[in-house]
Amino acid sequence: MPITAVDADVQGKHSPSPGGNIDFSFLPQVLIEKCKPFIIRHHELNGFSSLPDILWQPEIHKFIEADLALKRLFKRSTSSRSAKRANEGLILIATMILSTEILALGLAGWATRYPAAHKKAQTLLAEYVPGSRARLTERYLYPQIIRSRAVLAILAPCDLTEADQ
Repeated sequence: MPITAVDADVQGKHSPSPGGNIDFSFLPQVLIEKCKPFIIRHHELNGFSSLPDILWQPEIHKFIEADLALKRLFKRSTSSRSAKRANEGLILIATMILSTEILALGLAGWATRYPAAHKKAQTLLAEYVPGSRARLTERYLYPQIIRSRAVLAILAPCDLTEADQ
């Protein structure tokens, strides 16, 4: 998927502005790539129409409102006439938040592999979503983990899964 200017802002490729851009450059690209299929698969089975509602939950939306690029992308996606374009934007937002949650929780060994990023993710969630649960992790990952622990191996960083085998 090509990176647009908004995607680059969301992923922290541009310098953060004091006006409210969160620097997402600490998120490992591998984690982002591993999270995206979970979101897509969930919505392929359950419908993409629920994605805006999921992102509108108060705790999640507070996180989106904290970042100007995410806020713009959310607004653009929810008002888009093209379902494909709308879904791509909403999936990107959900992927960034899910990746941050996984890193903050240290799920599947990500905290051990990226300790500095783990601390940054915890700080972000504590600052923007204090006292909240990991809503997207609960929705997209926990039901699959309950069915099969193999999901954790799929989600784990590549070098950790290779070391286990």
